[in-house]
Amino acid sequence: MRIPEDVRKDIPLTQEVIYFDNTATSLTPKPVIEAMDEYYLKYRANVHRGVHRLSQKATHEYEKAREITAKFIGAKFEEIVFTKNTSESLNLAALGLEGIFKKGDKIVTTPYEHHSDLLPWQRLAKKLGLKLEIIEGDNEGNLDLTDAEKKIKGAKLVAIQHVSNALGVIHEVEEIGKMAKDEGAIFVVDAAQSVGHMEVDVNKLHADFLAFSGHKGPMGPTGIGVLYIREEFFDVFEPPLIGGGTIEDVDIYDYKLTNPPERYEAGTPNIGGAIGLAAGIKYIEKIGLDKIEKQEHKLVTRTTEGLTELEVPWYGPRDLKKHAGVVSFNVPPLHPHDVAAVLDEHNIMVRSGHHCALPAMKKLGINGTVRASFHVYNSIEEVETFLGVMEELVRSLK
Repeated sequence: MRIPEDVRKDIPLTQEVIYFDNTATSLTPKPVIEAMDEYYLKYRANVHRGVHRLSQKATHEYEKAREITAKFIGAKFEEIVFTKNTSESLNLAALGLEGIFKKGDKIVTTPYEHHSDLLPWQRLAKKLGLKLEIIEGDNEGNLDLTDAEKKIKGAKLVAIQHVSNALGVIHEVEEIGKMAKDEGAIFVVDAAQSVGHMEVDVNKLHADFLAFSGHKGPMGPTGIGVLYIREEFFDVFEPPLIGGGTIEDVDIYDYKLTNPPERYEAGTPNIGGAIGLAAGIKYIEKIGLDKIEKQEHKLVTRTTEGLTELEVPWYGPRDLKKHAGVVSFNVPPLHPHDVAAVLDEHNIMVRSGHHCALPAMKKLGINGTVRASFHVYNSIEEVETFLGVMEELVRSLK
């Protein structure tokens, strides 16, 4: 497969706009849509317990999607729980683990987290009287690993993002995961910005829980997410939601839960979404994660070079080996929304604001940024067009 030409052929919208908002959601290739259409048009039925052939087919494809997803991140079939998105996955992780904490236990995280990997732990800490400690880092988003080792000592749980959605920094998750394991702490990884963009293996990362969304890196549909739960936590992780599909037996006063993963998926799931996610993963695998990483690195390199030449301040690690396909910047004195509006007039789609990472923005002393984020279908030609518009904008301010 030629990169990015062949991928662009599968995504008609790439012919109409320059789409640099992949951190928020990626575009969806035709094979993903076709896989979902096949479900809705040819074997639309609910999963599990149905005897008729449509239900049997839907169940087979739904569980096949779980198998594909599990293999993609190095997990076991029963360790994959389908959710709505990363935010729901991380909230479920916090709620399901509530029973293992006692007053005074310590949770460790970072100042760069997306709100979805910060607020659930803040709420849990307030509710149960836990300590919340923050690993120090610099204004490029780099974590202080010495401070990390110090803070993680005696921790009950460590929660960290793999890649910053605001600054693009790739954190040393494998090293921090090992620190957590050495302390006997539970390790939770927000992989929303890494799955589908680079290799993610739950075992290499030492992850006990890991969350991601289908509509970002995997180029799947919205409304489908994943919570990976390491098998050894099945007996202590309490399902936050129970009801249809989660039980083995019920009488009028009591119930017995069924085995994972079904015990964690109450009610009718997003069947079409899971099938779409699996199709997205297969599409990603067909391209190759190495090619995706290489293309995004090329785009980041040219973007940061171009912004530097224009004297436009950009954020994130200067070591581009640690910089994923996300480039945040500002054009003083303009507000980020004004810059995004100008780019929109030139058919360039970017995100602007605090990116659900207000602590990171406050650490940098800014209200927000303009964020250009890439996927494999973005091209160098698009980056050059973007830089040309930026040059005009900068020139107009002088």
